[in-house]
Order: sequence, then C-alpha cells, then structure tokens
Amino acid sequence: MVDFLLILAVRAFQGFLRMLPERPCCRIGAFIGWLGYLFLKRRRNVAISNAMRISPGISREAADRVARACFEKLGINFIESLLFQYLKKSDLAARFRLEMRGGVREALMGDRGALALGFHYSNWEIMGVASHLLGREIVALARPLKGHPGLNAFLNDLRTGTGLTIIPNRETARSVMRLLKENRMVAFLGDQREKRSKAVWVELFDHKVPTSKGIVAIAMKTGAPVIPIYSIREGFLRYTVVCDEPVLIERTGGNLEELIYRNARRINAVLERIVAEHPEEWFLVHRRFGRDT
Repeated sequence: MVDFLLILAVRAFQGFLRMLPERPCCRIGAFIGWLGYLFLKRRRNVAISNAMRISPGISREAADRVARACFEKLGINFIESLLFQYLKKSDLAARFRLEMRGGVREALMGDRGALALGFHYSNWEIMGVASHLLGREIVALARPLKGHPGLNAFLNDLRTGTGLTIIPNRETARSVMRLLKENRMVAFLGDQREKRSKAVWVELFDHKVPTSKGIVAIAMKTGAPVIPIYSIREGFLRYTVVCDEPVLIERTGGNLEELIYRNARRINAVLERIVAEHPEEWFLVHRRFGRDT
C-alpha cells in the first residue's frame, strides 16, 4: 500500500511538471535540493567533507557552497528523471550531443562486447540516452528492491525510458560474461564503495578507498574494452554525452593482485580527472571515503 501511494504521488507530480515550462521545473528541482541541503545535516556534512578531500586547501565556506550546489543539482536530476520519458525521440538530437574521444569508435567495432564505465556524476540516471546516440543497446544489471515489487517496477520503467535495457542482477559475473560473448555493451558504475572483504584498496584523491575488482577482473578475463561514459551538463535536460578514451587494462606483467590494483587505479584516475573539474556534479553525499566522512 505504501508503494502504491508513493507511486501515485510521484505520477501526480509528473503530471504537474509536464504542464510547466522548463525554467520553473528547473527551479523546483533546485528548491527540492536546497531543502535536502537544509534538513539532511549528516549528508550535508558528508558532502562538505568530500568536497574538502577533492580540493585540498579549500576553505570550509567554499566547500559548503560546493555541497549546496551538489544538493541543488541532485534535485534537478530528480525532476529531469521524471520528465525524460516524455521527451520525443525527435527532440533527443537537439538536447543531447555525443562526443567520442580517443579510440572509442575502433573499440566498439570489436567482437568482444564492451564495458560502459559510468559514475555517479552529473545526471547518471538518464545516461541510457547514450544508447540512442550510439545506436547500440546498453544493458544494465539492477538488483531488485526486496519487498517492493511495485516501486522496483516503477524505477526500472524510468530507467528503460532513457534507453537502458534492465536485467535483474542475480549472478553478475556469469550474466556479464554471457552478454559480452553476445557482443553487447554492459554498464557498470565504477565509484561505489565496495565491501571491505571483497575490495581492493586503491588511491582516490590521495586516500585509499575500498574499490570493486569486478569490472577490471572481467575486462582482464574477456579483453572487452572499458569505455568511460559520462555527461556534461549544458542546461535543463541538455547534455553532452562523452564516450571517453578506453581505459588501458593490463592483462600481463605481474601477479593477479598487482594487475587488479593497477587497473583499478586507472579507473579511479579517470574519476579524479572528471570530478576535479566540477566537484559539485559528483554524488558528494555518498560516504565514498568511509565512515570518517
């Protein structure tokens, strides 16, 4: 019943937003984010601490401004995610521009599939639009929400509306191997904090953080290219989608743990480069550096 009422309320809110011009929608999103900044004190402090780690020497006042901007952009992301499914396909070319760097085109021409490396950066929830721009299906593995089938279906509906193909995440490694053998493109988020027992500890902004081995282990085993994909905000529901130069993945030249460490460090280095330009676009409210934030 709670899920039903929540979805009903969100649907009603969507209907209200659809009647408004873009500028008021953007302002509503920023206001929702500002409310989060105001009332979610713990998450606000996490965001401030993370901003100070990303930019050493920054004052707390400046870090606070970055944190507030982050919250406001998260609010805008929420509104954009609700409205994306109502965009006409004919409008996508005017709103979203594709930028392909380095050897991406050549990498996508192979027959080993590809690993799309995403981050919680800019509006990652609508990054499925890359499938439209590339003319290639992108598959994302999603863990079902236990005990909330209605809400799970609603969230997956929003995600598939952006262009993603959602597959339940039950046996990750086996599913990914199968998809890559079918020469498909599989999306991963590369900036989540891994469980300590499963992680490799790798530097991120000069702090060692528990990092997933998954994507590098799969890339090493299959030879599939790892292609960073992220968006640069250009306006409300307007983005440049960047397919960045494939990450160099070493498969020989050391023992397995050393190779995994070096490859995972390269992935974190990509994240550092992207986030350093616009820290407020990263998901700063996440305890990426551990409980001490």
